[in-house]
Amino acid sequence: MKLGTLITIHSILLFLFGLGFLLVPSWMLSVYDTSTNSTGLITARVFGIGNIQLSIIMWSSRDDVGSKILKTLVLLLFLGNALAFLLALQAQISGVFNVLGWTNVALYLLFAFGYGYFQLVLKGDRDAS
Repeated sequence: MKLGTLITIHSILLFLFGLGFLLVPSWMLSVYDTSTNSTGLITARVFGIGNIQLSIIMWSSRDDVGSKILKTLVLLLFLGNALAFLLALQAQISGVFNVLGWTNVALYLLFAFGYGYFQLVLKGDRDAS
């Protein structure tokens, strides 16, 4: 898979999840068999906005192969997904979410591996597009 393809897939997923958490946070949480109070709903909406913002940055940068911004973005996406994987795994093992929560664990792990591959294996100015 090319880096641009990975970023495209990831940015689309982030945008869709972002819209869900912004517009219907209670429903998004209910899918995972969890709920929250009004503070949690506001936090979920802010999380949705952050996902939408990140998806737009990713979409706009996906074809800038070799640029410093894209290299930095790939590093940050690797680190962010690796940390999110650990948090999602902890939440899943603790029983915070239903079985659907394992999809989050898997997605964070896959994206961490993907960005890790492009960060560590394709260093330098080689074409990773």
